[in-house]
Amino acid sequence: MAIRLRIVKGTWVALCVVESDPKEEDIYLDDTHHHALSCKFARDWELGWQDEQVNALMDSQKVRDAEKELMKWLANQGPARP
Repeated sequence: MAIRLRIVKGTWVALCVVESDPKEEDIYLDDTHHHALSCKFARDWELGWQDEQVNALMDSQKVRDAEKELMKWLANQGPARP
């Protein structure tokens, strides 16, 4: 389903293209964009739905591990302040 991303009262919202009229500031995502993002969200949130072909393509572009990067970043932070 195609989506319009729009700021409404200071908050980003995703709108159905069929149910809304375009505005100049909108970011338009077609069905293929929506599918790609859905695959990423499903994987990140472990929703139980997967497109193995898209997952394999995403994996082919991975150059570092996010969890390892987070651990490195945390190790370089100073002590927590109250």
